[in-house]
Amino acid sequence: MNLNRNQINGEKSNMLPLHLFNLDHGVVSTEFHHSFNIKFPDILFHVGSISESLSATGITLDDDIIDHLLNDIDVGNRVLYTNDRLFIYTNKDIKNIFLSELSEVDLKIPEVNFNKISIAQIVDTFKIIDFAKDWGLSEEYSPQRVIDMVLKAHSLESKISTSDFLFGRGRGLTPSGDDIMVGNLSILTATKSSQIVDWQKTVKARLQRGGTTDVSESYIQAALEGYTSEKMISFLNIIQKGNAAALRPAIFAIQDFGHTSGTDTLLGMYAAFMGLLETNKIN
Repeated sequence: MNLNRNQINGEKSNMLPLHLFNLDHGVVSTEFHHSFNIKFPDILFHVGSISESLSATGITLDDDIIDHLLNDIDVGNRVLYTNDRLFIYTNKDIKNIFLSELSEVDLKIPEVNFNKISIAQIVDTFKIIDFAKDWGLSEEYSPQRVIDMVLKAHSLESKISTSDFLFGRGRGLTPSGDDIMVGNLSILTATKSSQIVDWQKTVKARLQRGGTTDVSESYIQAALEGYTSEKMISFLNIIQKGNAAALRPAIFAIQDFGHTSGTDTLLGMYAAFMGLLETNKIN
């Protein structure tokens, strides 16, 4: 089956060339309602519908094409990437996806400053989210406890302890603790925080020890390399442009991802902004 005739709409992350190489062999590893993952040697490649947010590690296609693919592919199907093209070997036929037809999107985390929107204004906007109601960690913990843990992690030792606590903790395809770390890393990277180097070092070391899902590892690795989702990029661009009226919709857009993943990511972002606010007050 040649999908090129139908590939009118679609996007691809500019992170892909860093990890996807000619003649890479992969396998369909997971399927969902509107997307699936292909495990290649150096990347967990996400194929999703264009109505959802583009992942730093994948592509989006028209919804009807995704539905058609999901009807025919199975976990375990072999995949070949060659000449900017995916060949998916299903039991029915061979699916061809031309990545060259897709629009490339820059998902590199941009640098932002607070010349047009203050940190305090951003922190205040985050109060629209009821973290305790919608997050993914158990009632044994509280969002404020996790926020305090991140805020008080000034030393390398305390960052290691916090990373150990969060890594792989919680339910879901991407455990809540991992989503919190991704949100925190993304904001600290965008603001060039003095804390980011130690956090990157700590989270990278913890990632190498394993203990979470493949999907979660993929998102954490992307954040460590300075890449993120399309929704996060939109949020950061709003701050840079100073479009305060668009902050709330952008926050809700991030929240509307997965069962609890969006809220957990927002909690990590909120903790990062709270830390920046405290630092700004001290300075």
